[in-house]
Amino acid sequence: MLFWHLGATLWLFRWIFKDPIVDVRFLLLGAILPDLVDLPIGTVFLAARFSTGELWLHSLLLATIYMTAVLLLTRRGRRRRAYMALGVGWLLHLMLDGLWLSPEILFWPFFGWEIAAGEAPYWPLAWERALSDPWRWVQEVIGLGYLTWLYFAVGLNRKERRVKSLKTGRLPSFVADDA
Repeated sequence: MLFWHLGATLWLFRWIFKDPIVDVRFLLLGAILPDLVDLPIGTVFLAARFSTGELWLHSLLLATIYMTAVLLLTRRGRRRRAYMALGVGWLLHLMLDGLWLSPEILFWPFFGWEIAAGEAPYWPLAWERALSDPWRWVQEVIGLGYLTWLYFAVGLNRKERRVKSLKTGRLPSFVADDA
């Protein structure tokens, strides 16, 4: 669920924090980081053991350790803000996955060290799972819709704004503000 995580994370962050100078590159990386790491490990490298895309990075413990390390090892400034944005994106990912419904994953290892294996084989059954849950598709459309709207609303369709945004990691203000 790529667009859901990217779009919903960006919307939630902008709504909750109202931080115009956040580096959205780090925020969006955090929004997909648990899937970037856990999905290949659980479904490719250790598929025979796990057959799931929700492993250790989907736990609150590792996100908390990461955020604590950032606070302890960095000083105030741009670097800390960027690393904290990654952590906030990571935490929003856990929320958007609805992991409170899977406490053995969210609170790993407090309910035991074992992570339950998913339904094997993972990839051949992926389309069956995706097609059986229309809510996943609605979420993807919502996320893509928000990202598309934001792309035009802040003027990222203009090359100079897009290039500047990619270099700085900051979203420009709304186009209407420039008038």
